[in-house]
Amino acid sequence: MHTIPCFTASLFLVMTTTAQPAAKRPLPKPQQAKVATSQLPVTQVTLYKSGVGLFEHAGQVTGDQPVTIDFTTAQLNDVLQSLTAVDLNGGRIVRAGYNSTTPLDQQLKALPLALGEQPTTADFYTAIRGARVEVHSGTISLTGRLLNIESTNIVAENSSPARERRLITVVSDSGEIRTLELTPATSVRLLDSSLHTDVSRYLELLSSTRSEGLRHLTLEDNGSGTRELHVSYISEVPIWKSTYRILFSKQNATVQGWSVVDNTTGADWNNVRLSLVAGAPQSFIQPLSIPYYSRRPEIPLPEEAQLTPQTHESGEGPVNAAKMETLNGPLGPPPAAGLVGYAGMANGTGAGMAGAIGAGAGRNYGGGALKVGGGVADRTAAQAALDSVRVNATTAAFDDYFAYNLSEPITIRRNESALVPILQTKFDAEQVTLWSEQRPTPLRALWITNTSNLTLDRGSFTILENGSFGGEGLLEPIHPAEKRLLSYAVDQGVRVTTDNAHNNHRVQRISISKGVLEQQSVDLSEVDYVIHNAAADSRTVVVERPARSGWRIDSSAKPMETTGTANRFRVEVKPNESVRLHIGERHPGILRYQITNLNDNQFTMLLSQTGNDDTLRQVLEPVLAARRRMADVQAQVEAMNSRITSLRTDEDRQRANLTALNSSDHVARERFVRDLNATEDQIAAAEKELAGGHASLTTAKTDLANMIEALQLSKELAGS
Repeated sequence: MHTIPCFTASLFLVMTTTAQPAAKRPLPKPQQAKVATSQLPVTQVTLYKSGVGLFEHAGQVTGDQPVTIDFTTAQLNDVLQSLTAVDLNGGRIVRAGYNSTTPLDQQLKALPLALGEQPTTADFYTAIRGARVEVHSGTISLTGRLLNIESTNIVAENSSPARERRLITVVSDSGEIRTLELTPATSVRLLDSSLHTDVSRYLELLSSTRSEGLRHLTLEDNGSGTRELHVSYISEVPIWKSTYRILFSKQNATVQGWSVVDNTTGADWNNVRLSLVAGAPQSFIQPLSIPYYSRRPEIPLPEEAQLTPQTHESGEGPVNAAKMETLNGPLGPPPAAGLVGYAGMANGTGAGMAGAIGAGAGRNYGGGALKVGGGVADRTAAQAALDSVRVNATTAAFDDYFAYNLSEPITIRRNESALVPILQTKFDAEQVTLWSEQRPTPLRALWITNTSNLTLDRGSFTILENGSFGGEGLLEPIHPAEKRLLSYAVDQGVRVTTDNAHNNHRVQRISISKGVLEQQSVDLSEVDYVIHNAAADSRTVVVERPARSGWRIDSSAKPMETTGTANRFRVEVKPNESVRLHIGERHPGILRYQITNLNDNQFTMLLSQTGNDDTLRQVLEPVLAARRRMADVQAQVEAMNSRITSLRTDEDRQRANLTALNSSDHVARERFVRDLNATEDQIAAAEKELAGGHASLTTAKTDLANMIEALQLSKELAGS
């Protein structure tokens, strides 16, 4: 099998064109001197919760000036998938290149040595078989060609494990064959200079894999004069974290929000505009920067191939442009010079990714008004992007995302982290004690209402209560006008216990119509919570009771707040006071039964659930009696069937006896004939009786069905 590198296309570059057709622009002369390469500084960084960041570089270029940006290999994969470049002043991006790396296994295959990445001693000597070597082992010196290497195990005389010996066989220049053991004192020197070079090259390749190094992406931007160049791309970054400080005093709280931002990109962020977006756009990694090899089948040559002259049919004549247009539709214009990659891929990856992700932070390269670096919409910049390449691209708005845009530039050196302020606002807040059946430890909590127009991202928080540390906790995203409980410490002054908890099932109504019995019932659940406040000040206690589907509150105590999983009840408890909170819940239900399918035990259970209601008993008693009569007839029919089965068995036995008798034994035959006739008479009588039994059973079933169909009842039960 052989492999060939495959072309991968994902790079999308937006470039500015002039009125002159791209195909007629003059190419740079080969002898033209190269312009010094420059670096573009990072000007805007937008970090997302999905672990990616949108980076924007901006700077000036002069003439046909190459621009480089350095990445690691891991970053380069994301860059090739999302890179967008815009020359705002008429220049054209004609090429983007980077130093490629061939996978180690492919580089090793190019060496004459058949060695992998983790060779053993035996692997090495096997790979250099036939090479001229000089071997020194103790007093023995030998020069010749290496024949082979083999391993043997020597069993020790005592119980020690077997020892492995490695032996090499060398054919000397004089033709002598010698086998020597490889020991730590044995030295082998390569005498072939070319083989020594191959081994050195092999070791260099292994050494080169220890350091990943930088990948240099170079953009060739051709044009005249000094121009503005903007480059943006996506790269994997650590997820930024939110942390809050809540300064609580009486009925309001001041919330300070901070974000932990890590710069692991390998480049300094000097005076960059930073945006933190609490959203998770979909992102993935493809190893585009690594050459990809496809497997090709290896077809052996035929042992014998006899070729004879052949004739071939003529075609219909050359296909000109007019005919091609007729067959395949209008021919499109030639591709614009400077477009790197396929147009289809450019639409989907470059404009789509840069535009969609940029929408979260107010930057859009995909279409519409272009905002470069988060500044004011610039018609010239937008036209430059549109003139760079003609594509059909759309962008998407992410309304559920929210961003923290820092108003002042920030500097974070590479491999450093920073604690960045993202908000400070006031919330309405009330201090309460939270108790839940699932977590029966009373907790101090703040019941806050987001009265600002800001959204708090999920993160940790620290409570400073009247200047003292109160505790810590976690919060989920809190949107404007949303109310949330934030617990942060144990309340040791409050104790909550349960009392008089009981459940009851009650049938409220029974109805029967057209053979269907409908039972309307209700499940009642009641519990008392006893809340004791041993603290010296009053407590507002929030009791959480699980919210069950189909259940509704049936008590004077009503929840102050309801969530998807709990009902919250508010109770005021004075110092050294106990308060009882009674909560009743009701769950209605309806059960339907086909009366014909009910057995006696189920009838008994229904009567028991209704408290043996007299009306229901009187209605069902005739049905029960008819069922008993039908059951008796059914038992009689089954007994008749059993008797007929037994008689037919006797009949078969008697016929067999007659067949086995000797024809000369007339007396015995006459006796068996009489017995057989008697059995057949009994069978006839039993079958007649069975027919009558079936008729009686049919009548009983019909009577029962008519009786059930005629039943009518609708009654409210006492105590409902």
